[in-house]
Formats: sequence, C-alpha cells, structure tokens
Amino acid sequence: MKHYIQTSLWMLAALWGLASCEKEEMMDYEGVDALYFDVQYGAEHGNDNVWAHQYYTYVSFASLDNAESTELKLKVCVAGSVTNYDRPFQVEVVPDSTTAITPDEYDALSTEQIIKAGENHTYITLTAKRTERMLTDTVKIQLRLIPNEYFSLPFSEVGNIPGRWTDTQTAYSSYANPTVHNIFMNNVLEQPAGWNSVTVSSNKNAFGQFTAKKYQLMMDVTGFTVDDFEDRAIMQSGRQALIARLVSSYLMEQYNKGRDYWVLDSDGSMMWVSGVSWAHGTMPEEMLD
Repeated sequence: MKHYIQTSLWMLAALWGLASCEKEEMMDYEGVDALYFDVQYGAEHGNDNVWAHQYYTYVSFASLDNAESTELKLKVCVAGSVTNYDRPFQVEVVPDSTTAITPDEYDALSTEQIIKAGENHTYITLTAKRTERMLTDTVKIQLRLIPNEYFSLPFSEVGNIPGRWTDTQTAYSSYANPTVHNIFMNNVLEQPAGWNSVTVSSNKNAFGQFTAKKYQLMMDVTGFTVDDFEDRAIMQSGRQALIARLVSSYLMEQYNKGRDYWVLDSDGSMMWVSGVSWAHGTMPEEMLD
C-alpha cells in the first residue's frame, strides 16, 4: 500500500479508520513513521478531539492583562506505530524566519525532544515573554521539525481532517506545512467582542470608534478588564452606559483643567465617548479654552 500514501494529512486521517492490518501496513511506509505539528485551538470546556488544526499560534499579551510571560504547549504527533521504547526527535528555531530575540522574548528551546514509549504525541513547551516593542510590533518565532532514523517528514500540507472543525484561523498566516509551526506575539490591544455590541440611547453607541489608546484608558478609569470587554454577557447596554458615563466624566474633568490636560486620541482628535460635550472627531484647535 506504499503507493497510496499522500502528502496531505486529511488523506491520512480518512484512511485511519481502515482495518488494523491495512492501517499497520499503511503506517509502516518506508519503515519510518511520520512526525508533524498538530497544534489545535478551541474553547477550553470543549472536546479537543474536534478542535480545528491551527496553522500558527498567536500570543496577545494585551489579552493576557499584560502578563510578563506565558507558557505555550505545542502538540507534535506521530502518524504511524506506537512503540514500547522512547523515540527522540529534534526541533529547531529557524533563524531566517524568526524575529523574536532570545532570551528577551522567549526562552531558549531544547532541541532534543522525546516521544515516550506507549505514546503517539508529545508537547513542546516554550516560554514567550512580553517586551516593550510588542506594543507596536508583532514578532515571530518559527519552529521546524528535523527528520531522523525514527521519523520522516512526508506531509507538505494539512487539509480538512475528518471529524475536526474547519474554522482554522488565518489572520496571521495560512501556511499549512505541518513540519513547521509559527508563533506570532504582540501586545497590541484589539477591538473586543463587547465593544459597541449594543446601542445605549438614541441609536448611538457608547464608545465610538475603537482605538487601542481609548480602550486602555477605559480599562484604567473603570477597572474593567480585557476579559470583561470580550464578554458580551457582561457588556450589556446598562454596563456600557455606565462605562461611558465614568469615562466621559474623566474626560470632562481633564478638559476643564485646561488645554494641557486634554486627552487626545491616537489621531490627535479629542477623545470621544458618549456623554462628552464635543462631537466625534473634533480637533483641539476647534475647541474653546
């Protein structure tokens, strides 16, 4: 059956359900089992057996309440036999495709990894670290598996694996080669799910146009967190109105102190939320002292 082996993982998954004798023959192609990244994502309370394959890992320190570091666990799977002995393999950081700096932005990775006896997968652990430049830049780490006497790398792409969700994220990359895995990291605040998810009065939203600067100020003034803003159940109309009232009161206080205290948004305009006395997009030179 060697000639039936394809380079796409979905073909492998489709054949996985064949009779055991056929499966063993299929998996033993060229005498070497296959190794590939199978990082997945999904809700923590869900079934990880059906989570979608993830082309990359995205780390948003902003959504982690600016944690200094976070530990990533990247799944590596075996397509083939389970053995009664440990099987080593290697993984490397690809310098030409990596912009993150070690040890400032990630801890050095051990190149030596092991698929333990009786197992068909393992997890590579990597510690990512937040730095100042991530406020404006997205940095990248690329990991690559290395073939050896125990494992080959025959797969060149990942298709839709039967039984898996297919909503694979592609915002940062659609590169589907499972022999490499990219990690993207930044500390940039992005518009949360609860931002202007409802109108508060007169068909107007509470927060206006999203900017990271405004979002950060709103959290500083109110004490609400990234998790709160991501939760639509929390960001109901009454709570959005409350947040707008607290923030507009702060902005008006700063305005009344004088021009040196005015709070400007990232485009240079007067920061706006529902309740301030100026229109959205008003520039400082249009205001009266």
